Amino acid sequence: MRRKNHYKFTKKRYSKRGMLAGFLAAASIFALFYMVLLSFRQKGDGGVYLGSAGMVALAVAAVSFVMAVKSLREEDTFRGMSAASVLLSVLAVGFWICVYVIGCIL
Repeated sequence: MRRKNHYKFTKKRYSKRGMLAGFLAAASIFALFYMVLLSFRQKGDGGVYLGSAGMVALAVAAVSFVMAVKSLREEDTFRGMSAASVLLSVLAVGFWICVYVIGCIL
């Protein structure tokens, strides 16, 4: 049997907002690991600058979550990148909240 190639022509594209949200979430997670490493090197005495940089990274993760959710609502776009951005943003916000809760408890 001969197999026919099935092509689908569509005007869908990847959401730029979703790609930016994914990049911001990945940058926030990278910043988390880097700042935890710096804190270990300084034996837990990170200082004000490290804490404020962490707050900025938490804000970036929250903004990326909002952007990713908005990108899911866009018309004529592929949803894969947007869904991955939502997942990555939720992970980033969750990790940052865990770090601050553990810091307040200890």
